[in-house]
Amino acid sequence: MKYVLDWHIPKRVLVLNVSGDVSLNELERFNNDMNRYLEYGILPIHLISIGNNIRRVPTNLMEVQQAITFVHHSHMGWTIVVQEKFNPVTGFMLAVAVQATGMKMRKAKNINDGLETLRHLDDSIAPYVSIA
Repeated sequence: MKYVLDWHIPKRVLVLNVSGDVSLNELERFNNDMNRYLEYGILPIHLISIGNNIRRVPTNLMEVQQAITFVHHSHMGWTIVVQEKFNPVTGFMLAVAVQATGMKMRKAKNINDGLETLRHLDDSIAPYVSIA
């Protein structure tokens, strides 16, 4: 799995670009990175996840739930999942993850739609979001 995690709006909104095959070890590494970002942001911190080229994901839901702890972090806000092309495997895993973790999630077709959705969910970031 390759991923890039960086601030879109400093200390408020992170963007995750992910591609490739996802392993449990890589999920744990991402989780650690995400928890570090959550410690230094201004809450609530939101995540926009873009993953159109994800091919394989772990199927053991208990292991995934144990590996992804950042969703329970007190600073974690909304997660916006951007999928321009529907991926049934990813869609299924997201649905299960939401049920298993209680993660606050919405889907969007592209990053602009994701930012617009996020702006409606948290009006405190509205001054920082400009939609063309």
